Amino acid sequence: MEEYKALWLKGGIIIAINLLNDNKKAVDVGLGERDFYVDIESDNSISLEEAKKYALYKDYNFELQGNNVIYGKFKINIDSDVKPSGNPKFFEILNISVHHPTPDKQYVRIRGVAFETEEQLKDYLNWFEKASETDHRILGEKMDLFSFPDEAGPGLVLYHPKGQLIRNELIEYMREINNSMGYQEVYTTHVYRTILWKISGHYEMYKDKMLIFEHDDDELGIKPMNCPAHILIYKSKSRSYKDLPIRFSEFGNVYRWEKKGELYGLLRIRGFTQDDGHIFLREDQLKDEIKNLVKKTLEVLAKLGFKGDDVRINLSTRPDESIGTEEQWEKATKSLSDALGELKLNYILKEKEGAFYGPKIDFDIRDSLGRWWQLSTIQVDFNLPERFKLEYVDKDGNKKRPVMVHRAIYGSLERIMAILLEHYKGKLPTWISPVQVRVLPINEDVKNYAESIFNKLMSLRIRAELDTEDTLAKRIKRAYDDGVPYIIIVGKREASENKITIRARGNIEIRNVDSEKFINALSKEILNRDLNNSAVELLK
Repeated sequence: MEEYKALWLKGGIIIAINLLNDNKKAVDVGLGERDFYVDIESDNSISLEEAKKYALYKDYNFELQGNNVIYGKFKINIDSDVKPSGNPKFFEILNISVHHPTPDKQYVRIRGVAFETEEQLKDYLNWFEKASETDHRILGEKMDLFSFPDEAGPGLVLYHPKGQLIRNELIEYMREINNSMGYQEVYTTHVYRTILWKISGHYEMYKDKMLIFEHDDDELGIKPMNCPAHILIYKSKSRSYKDLPIRFSEFGNVYRWEKKGELYGLLRIRGFTQDDGHIFLREDQLKDEIKNLVKKTLEVLAKLGFKGDDVRINLSTRPDESIGTEEQWEKATKSLSDALGELKLNYILKEKEGAFYGPKIDFDIRDSLGRWWQLSTIQVDFNLPERFKLEYVDKDGNKKRPVMVHRAIYGSLERIMAILLEHYKGKLPTWISPVQVRVLPINEDVKNYAESIFNKLMSLRIRAELDTEDTLAKRIKRAYDDGVPYIIIVGKREASENKITIRARGNIEIRNVDSEKFINALSKEILNRDLNNSAVELLK
C-alpha cells in the first residue's frame, strides 16, 4: 500500500478542506498503515453517512509550508513526512472514532482511502475484505473485542467485554493445566524498587525497555517480568528438600517499552499479560520436570489446534550478552537437550539465542496461512538463584542452591489471542467464542419462545444472544460475520412442536431438533473444548 500513501494524504487534505468550507474545524490530516485520517475538533461526533458527504473531489489550490497545509485563512497540520500528490476522485470512508488530545478538546477522526480510478478503489476494497478475515486488528475492531485509543497511548490495549470473555476462557484453561501440574497461583504487584532489578540483572541488561522513575527519594521500576517477585515469595520462608519442587504461577501484567515503530496490534505491545510460571527445584528433579513441561505444552498447543508438523521445537544456547558461569550454562543446556532426547523429539539448535540468564526451549507453531509464530518457552536458570542467594536445606542438613525454571505456555494472552483470531479467521472454536449461540425468532409471534430458549442457554452459562432487529437474512449474515458458531432459528412450527432449527458453520442446517438434545450436545462440546462443531455430529 506504500504506493498509495501520497494519494491518500491528498485525499485527506481534500476532505479536510471540504469540512472547513462547511464550518467544521478540521485540524489534522495524517496516514495510518492502510488509510488516511482527518481529525475534526468537535464536541459532537458525526455518523458514517454524514462523513461520506465530505468525501468528494475538488481541485483546491493550497500551499505546503513545512508540516502545514495553508488554504486561504485556514491552516491544517500534516502528521506525515509523505508529500501529497495525485488526483484522488474515488473515496471510501472506513470508520469514525473519537479521541481526546488534551483534557479540554475532543477530536472526531474520519478514516478513509482515496484513489484516482474506480478500479483501484474496488481492488482495495476486495483486498480489505480478505484482510479483514485474517488481520487480528481488523477482526478485533469488527468483533468488538479490543481497541487502542490514542489517549491511552501507543501499544496499550483496552479489552471490551467480548475480548475479556476470550481472555477469561484462556485463563481458565491454563488454570486447569497449572493445577494438573501442581502449581500454586500467586499475585504480585506491578512496581518495585529498582534494587530488585539490579540484583536480577534486568537493570543492566533490560533497562532500555523498562519504565523507571523516582518518587520520595526512591528509584522505582514497573516490572517487565514476574520472576524476581516469585523469587521473593520463595525467599519469604525457609525451604526444605522435601518442599521441592515448588511451582508458582501467575497471570502477570508486565510492561516493556517497545519502540513505537515496532508496535503491531496485540502481537507487539507495551503492556501484556503472561501466563507465567516458575519452578524451584533440585538438580536431580530438573530433567523430569522439563519432560513434563514439554508434554503439557504439546497438549495445550494441540487443544488450540496446533500439532504434528505444525509444531516446531527449538533449543537456544548462550548469547554473547549473558550472565553466569560456563559450567552453569553447560548444565542447564544439557538438561534441556537430555529431556528432548528422552522424549524422542526432534529440535532445531539455535546458537546464541537463549535468554541472558539461561538456555531455553521454544515452541513455534504454524497457522492456517502457513506462517510460523514463536509461542511457548521453557528456560533453565542457575543464575538468578545464585544472584538472590536462594537456598533449601538438603537431607544431609546442608544448605544448597535450587535451580529455577521459567515457563510460559501461551507466551502472553495478547499474542495467543492474535494468533488464534488470525488462524481461525475470526471463527473461533465454540469454547473460546465470545458468543456461542445466537437465537433468532422469525417474527414477533414467536419472540416469547425464543426468549425461553435464550434464558435456558444463559442459565447453563452458555454465552448466548437474542437478536430480533432486522430481516432474518440480515441477522443470519450478521451472526456469520460476528463469528458465532451456532444460530438457533425459531418460527411458528418450531414453537408449536417445542423444536428448533440449527445452523452451524460449513452451511450446515438441521431442522426439527429437540432443544434439550441440542443444549446437551453443545454443553459437551464446550466442556471438551472441541476444535470443531462436534454438537452437530451428535445431532445427525
